[in-house]
Amino acid sequence: MIPLQVAFLCAAFAAAHASGIIGAPLINTGISASSRQQDILGNNAFGYTIKDGLGATNSRSEVGDGYGNRKGSYTITDIDGRARRVDYVADGHGFRATVKTNEPGTAASAPAAAFINSPYAGPVAPVVNHVAPAAPLSPLPWPLLPQPSVTVVLVWVPSQPLWLTAVLLVMEPPLVWDTEQASWVLESVKL
Repeated sequence: MIPLQVAFLCAAFAAAHASGIIGAPLINTGISASSRQQDILGNNAFGYTIKDGLGATNSRSEVGDGYGNRKGSYTITDIDGRARRVDYVADGHGFRATVKTNEPGTAASAPAAAFINSPYAGPVAPVVNHVAPAAPLSPLPWPLLPQPSVTVVLVWVPSQPLWLTAVLLVMEPPLVWDTEQASWVLESVKL
């Protein structure tokens, strides 16, 4: 058994070495830092900064007081140079934010005056749903009678002979109940 385990361990080591897992250079995964403070009056502050191995960064910082007022900012910088900074205040006057960015397509504009380049499409005709009439119902060629279902109940009573087997014939109710057709039949069948 031990030689099989040693062979398996050697094969796993060879596969890991061939794939480059063993002896591969270490990858810079980046750095991060964070901080938190709070006092007994409800004043608090927190922040974090993250820089990944490729050079992208993001951070956030916020301070608050015991009355629910907040002031903070967050930033993000991609490896291609795009950057965004959002400064915000949340207090009794509501939430207010300012965004500073160098991202393309974010210059101030007047959307109401913007020209929309699309072909004109005329008015669309309303959709009218026509329902086909249903075919008339024809009478059934046979009367709708209840169909019997058989339930066999086996009862064994130790002090009695083994003849207490009951066959229960149950008539299911039809759509139109016919009292002459419905019946309960209980028969004793000797084994």
